[in-house]
Amino acid sequence: MPLVADVTNRDHVKNMIDQTIKELGRIDILINNAAYARAEDRVPILDLNEDTFQKVVDIKITGTFLCTKGAVEHMIKQGDGGKIVNISSAAGKRGSANFLAYNAANFGIVGMTQSMAKELGPHNINVNCVCPGAVDTSRMDVVRDDWDTMAANTPIGRNGTDDEVGDFCAYLCTEASSWIHGQSINQNGGSVMEH
Repeated sequence: MPLVADVTNRDHVKNMIDQTIKELGRIDILINNAAYARAEDRVPILDLNEDTFQKVVDIKITGTFLCTKGAVEHMIKQGDGGKIVNISSAAGKRGSANFLAYNAANFGIVGMTQSMAKELGPHNINVNCVCPGAVDTSRMDVVRDDWDTMAANTPIGRNGTDDEVGDFCAYLCTEASSWIHGQSINQNGGSVMEH
């Protein structure tokens, strides 16, 4: 069921949740994966436009807040628990020069995951976070010139695939993963190992 929504807009998010309930009858899983397109946000702080900074943070942080709030309301009413997977980044574990907005947003997702896990655990809602490194998607097209270097800088010598990230997110939504809770898990071939 394709829906187009601005996750920073409360009304859009409400419509997305309402349409999902209308079509599917319930919500059991939420994956928060919205992000600002990689571009003019990767600059030195003195060159970082305030509006760009705010947009990066709003999409990642406010979007995750609004979507989670909307979905959790239904998960709690349903009484069967649920699964939430937040997508952060290796940039949510390690700061880098010229990544201020992106680092801020992704570190925020890691903290939000911990807060949600403590609050929602008693409702049998698992909350975890995945922190991918370089994944071969169109989002990385702007760094294709550095793609091989990025791969060589991982201990396993390659970048990731969308299937690998998707399969891991799917695993976090199974009963087999139910004791994994409040974690922000690196998935990057070993390029970032910080907890």
